[in-house]
Amino acid sequence: MTLSSKLKRFLRETTPLFAAMLFLLMINIATSPESLWAIFLIGAMMISVLVTASKIFLADEGAADTAKRTATRGARSSESAARLAQAQAYKRQIDALVNATDDPMRKDKLRVLADQVAIWVKAVEAMARRIEEFKHNEVVQNDLVNVPQAIEKLNAQLATESDSNIRASIERALATRIAQMQSLQKLQSLTRQAEAQLENTVAALGTIYSQALAMQSTDQAADYSHLSAEVDEQSRMIRDQLEALEEVKLDRQRNA
Repeated sequence: MTLSSKLKRFLRETTPLFAAMLFLLMINIATSPESLWAIFLIGAMMISVLVTASKIFLADEGAADTAKRTATRGARSSESAARLAQAQAYKRQIDALVNATDDPMRKDKLRVLADQVAIWVKAVEAMARRIEEFKHNEVVQNDLVNVPQAIEKLNAQLATESDSNIRASIERALATRIAQMQSLQKLQSLTRQAEAQLENTVAALGTIYSQALAMQSTDQAADYSHLSAEVDEQSRMIRDQLEALEEVKLDRQRNA
């Protein structure tokens, strides 16, 4: 892995954390610049950044070469797993906020938010699992190679066949294969959309965590309603994407 690719990976995995740090620093400066309480929180979050940096920049090159030879779908799978792990880490941090809160009213509101996040992360887990199943489904992966070849072969047969009965049979087979290919292409497209949605949802979860963390550091009455609304919206988008994937899979099975 080149230095440039390592740097891109590092920025991709740590950008949500840096954004949270910047947000905390801005809140600190705006509310109580004399105390600089955000420094301690930022220092704690830097531990995660340093761990990520060590894994990326100090990784054994032999292991990196082996990973590079792994199939592309395996690499993408590890990315999905990394996004899921990051989402689960944010959930644990929000749970920790609940446990660390002494104010009963704030604790109750934060616990409601944590419960919503738990439902959200369950949807993220289901999405990541569905993506993994698609990428490791040998039948689907083989179809992506074989179906276009079958369509090309049937078109060639149809172009040279003069018998009307045989032509009708070929046309039916061709229509079935075309429908199957359309479902496969739609599944591919939705899977790419799902991967992008996972990336977006992890960034959103990191933002929500940083906002909840900042609210813990103020003396004002905490209002988590806007965070709850954002969590509900993110959960809905994940569920919609998952349902779309499930629907296309069923279509593929009918057309196969």
